[in-house]
Amino acid sequence: MVELVKLDASHISQMAEIERECFKTPWSYEMLSDELKNPLASYFVATDGKVVVAYIGFYKILDEGHITNVAVRTSHRRQGVASALIVRALDEMKAHGIKRVTLEVNEKNDGAIALYEGFGFRPAGRRKQYYEGIDDALIYWLQFEGAK
Repeated sequence: MVELVKLDASHISQMAEIERECFKTPWSYEMLSDELKNPLASYFVATDGKVVVAYIGFYKILDEGHITNVAVRTSHRRQGVASALIVRALDEMKAHGIKRVTLEVNEKNDGAIALYEGFGFRPAGRRKQYYEGIDDALIYWLQFEGAK
């Protein structure tokens, strides 16, 4: 059974493993560890026993949220883990007065695009050659209902 918990230092090494598994340009152990000291950052991990299987991070900047990363181990994909983490993060953002949320996604990542659009995120722009100087990033925004 997967459990969602706030990130602590004991999770960092497994997060770094997930980064290397999921991304061509992964965040390093040091970069992830520094996020624990970042007052703007919030992270949640999904654990299966003692194994970190996924995580999500976001920054709170005034009344906006910026999702930095969503990553799921290959062994736990298509099981609703990413969706559960997104729900948890969005609930946390709403509770802290965030009115709208942004993220970037690789234009070729159809699964992630469908996931984000299913939560109501809508495309609003493009960053040319954002990923490894090759693939464009699509910029998505979500406005919380009732927020102005």
